[in-house]
Amino acid sequence: MMRNINIIAVVLVSVLAFGCSDWLQIEPENDITKDQYWKSKNDVEASVVAAYVRLRKQTPTFFYWGELRADFLADGEDIDTDAQKIMSLRILDDNKYCQWGDMYSVIQLANTVLKYAPAVRDYDYSFTEKDLDGYMAEAYFIRSLSYFYLLRTFKDVPLVLEPSDTDDVNFYLPKSKETEILNQIIADLEKAERGASIDFGSLAKNKGRATKSAIQALLADVYLWSGRFPEAIAMCDKIISRSAHALLPEKSWMEIFTEGNTSEGVFEIQFDAELRQYNSFAGFLGLVETPQFVISGTASEKYRAEDVRGEHATFKPDSKRIWKYSALNPNGDDNVRPLDANWILYRYADILLMKAEALVQMGSYLKAQDLLNKVRERAGLGPQLLPVDRVGAEDMILNERALEFAFEGKRWFDILRMAKRGRPELVVEILLENAPASERPLWESKLSDENSFYLPIHINELRNNTKLVQNPYYEH
Repeated sequence: MMRNINIIAVVLVSVLAFGCSDWLQIEPENDITKDQYWKSKNDVEASVVAAYVRLRKQTPTFFYWGELRADFLADGEDIDTDAQKIMSLRILDDNKYCQWGDMYSVIQLANTVLKYAPAVRDYDYSFTEKDLDGYMAEAYFIRSLSYFYLLRTFKDVPLVLEPSDTDDVNFYLPKSKETEILNQIIADLEKAERGASIDFGSLAKNKGRATKSAIQALLADVYLWSGRFPEAIAMCDKIISRSAHALLPEKSWMEIFTEGNTSEGVFEIQFDAELRQYNSFAGFLGLVETPQFVISGTASEKYRAEDVRGEHATFKPDSKRIWKYSALNPNGDDNVRPLDANWILYRYADILLMKAEALVQMGSYLKAQDLLNKVRERAGLGPQLLPVDRVGAEDMILNERALEFAFEGKRWFDILRMAKRGRPELVVEILLENAPASERPLWESKLSDENSFYLPIHINELRNNTKLVQNPYYEH
């Protein structure tokens, strides 16, 4: 099911992750054993950093899983076959985007911290209980985030809560139900919230590590997915009450992406060219001559002329290239920035719109309308009256989320969340957009099976782990 990760080796190649090469006294890799490791606070800190480094490598996965099946992408000149197959509904279990092994490698690193960090207090008396609680909170966050992506993409997946201890051990576990995984995520995040730090001492760490706000943002998202709307509202309120987070002004909207780590950011996966930490956005977004994807006609038509998020911001109107992570120099000429833009998982606008969505489910339409209009007004748009009916209000918030978070890996999961509330027709309607007209009646029938909303388990995982059962939609 997954490859075991040598935690010591991973740490050795990861200690520069946040520019802190002195966190760990590096010894030759082959000379380090577990008897020498997990003895000091530095060991724990370096291991947590290693998990963040591995998480950073998943940013393309966050994009592909959150956007490929939605309606905002169209084929670019350099689109690869497997991406095109997912977009056109021709998904088989050998598709490379159905692989989950790298996500489980993140979980393995988090599990290792959760298992071994507590014992370090027996060796390092400067390692306080508060220190331990903070590192455990970060590990819980990283594991929970990974599982939240897995269950939204595959639904039922193996729930692994212990690390494998040697390189020749594989874990062969059956799938756990989505509800069991959600319960585990919520329990872990509630523990993490209590022990999490508010301030790590620098801007990059406060945006790139699991602060209390980041954990609360993930919890709000999980509660919203689970239909626990009062809890989602409560988590959003905790973040809103903190002065550290705010919407940027209208004229500064692009700085969220081109500068990064703004007051709007709640949790951002960090990249830094000075540390040779480069993202891979250029290939799948529009920052190269032959991009893998461009904006779809459906998406570009949603933006009004006065919306600051539209032309020359989210996309280029002439080429349809995705432009969100580019930069504009002072004279207005296009100038692609170095490839170290952060990948933003949660930002303040997301918190406002998650709360608005939860308020609609509770029947508080006026309060939801106020939050929606804060986001709209920042975008240069006038206020809207929110319909006083659940479906109409949901649609308006869903549309605003589409405009605000285009290409941030959220669109498909937003639509799927609505489908889980009894509106599967939204998913079917969007999936059918990429199907040839002559095939739509056939696909409409196939998509009546809600298992089709999730990806298949990759064939290699099925071969390696005989306890796994394929998503029934793809069995034949």
